[in-house]
Amino acid sequence: MPKQRSLYSLSPVKQSDFATPQKARAAALEKAESERAQKRLENDALLDVNASKWRYNSQR
Repeated sequence: MPKQRSLYSLSPVKQSDFATPQKARAAALEKAESERAQKRLENDALLDVNASKWRYNSQR
């Protein structure tokens, strides 16, 4: 009878092996979202609230 291969890795996988990259990814996403929010605030401040939405003339 042939030997069965072990499907498991020889070194046990630790929870912290997954937690560290996941925390770094979460921090990067949070930073990117805060930068986008800041950019939106800056762009919104440049909008002219008194500008007319429609610029065409009616031809009646």
